Amino acid sequence: MAKKPKVYKINCAKCETYILTYHKYGAGKGILRLYFSNIHKPIGFSDSLFQYDSINQVPNLQCSNCDEVIGIPTTSKSDKWVFRMKQGYFHRKLKK
Repeated sequence: MAKKPKVYKINCAKCETYILTYHKYGAGKGILRLYFSNIHKPIGFSDSLFQYDSINQVPNLQCSNCDEVIGIPTTSKSDKWVFRMKQGYFHRKLKK
């Protein structure tokens, strides 16, 4: 039986603007990386990430309100596309 993910709302730490909703699988406490395939909202945002041919074309993850960069696109050790998150630049809130 597959485990249910923890669902987090990610907000900008600077201005508290909602950025996205993320489904986290695994036991780790923090969020170091956001896997593109686990980003679920806003609708269309996660789909638009896969329109690029290479990770170098993907723009940084930024707040739409204050333009603060909170994530840098890169690849994980297993070659999955991720945003490497800048600690302290975002807040996460567990949805119940």
